[in-house]
Amino acid sequence: MESDLHRALKGAARAWLRAAGASATAHEVRTAIPFWRADVAGWLEGDASSLERVTSLPRAEIECVHGASASDDDASLFASVRSTPLDGLLQRAGAVDLFGNPDPAPQPAAIRRCMAPVRTVLIECKASRADFRSDRADLVDAAANHARLQQRRDRIREQLLPRWEPHLRRDGETLFPETDGWDVAGSKLASVRQADRDERVAREALESQVKFDKLAHWRLADRLYLCTPGGLLKAHELPTRWGWLEVTRGALRLRRAATPLHSPEPRRWRTVRNIQRAASRP
Repeated sequence: MESDLHRALKGAARAWLRAAGASATAHEVRTAIPFWRADVAGWLEGDASSLERVTSLPRAEIECVHGASASDDDASLFASVRSTPLDGLLQRAGAVDLFGNPDPAPQPAAIRRCMAPVRTVLIECKASRADFRSDRADLVDAAANHARLQQRRDRIREQLLPRWEPHLRRDGETLFPETDGWDVAGSKLASVRQADRDERVAREALESQVKFDKLAHWRLADRLYLCTPGGLLKAHELPTRWGWLEVTRGALRLRRAATPLHSPEPRRWRTVRNIQRAASRP
């Protein structure tokens, strides 16, 4: 269940995007990574420099902006004929059907025209250090650690299995006996089992606990930000290329601007479309 603090961080982050001139914002937006939703996402037209100009947002202004955006979203639920920001973007770019309505499935050339002026922003809210640290593993270090443990596992298997458990060899599996595999799952040797566990844990960490570096490496959005409560992090702990928003006593402060990542236009289109879908949810 979502905590009150996490909900407050999401509200402050969304208010900051609105104050910076975002055309559309939403909570819990599906991304290109399976099973992962951004806590807050938004898009705006231009070079996104307006994000850096909003260096602080008082608590009263956050409540005002957040309240206004919430009422706008509620109104849009009951006014299905109302044009959305995405509709306006499509029409200005000429991505319309025969009747002049926004084309829900534009051609690649039309998508490039629509997304050229758009900049997308994803914000990840972290309410605790435990939640932050689970995603903070460095991609290079994690890959090196996994490679080291994988080599150690293979070395232990080669040294111990032929000597102590030769019955586990799967004879006749390949054309050449020396390349036959081993039924490692049936091993009773503590060293082999421990080496397998260590390698498996490192592999899982590489796959699932390097989210910050992966999102920046894949350029999932044009700007990536962390939003945390005051005192949760130190500046040197921030992942590279990420910006930082800090919320203290309800007021928000921009601690570090994000590095422009120049997300590919098809990925921008997917993010913009998913923001619109999330904002339209009841």
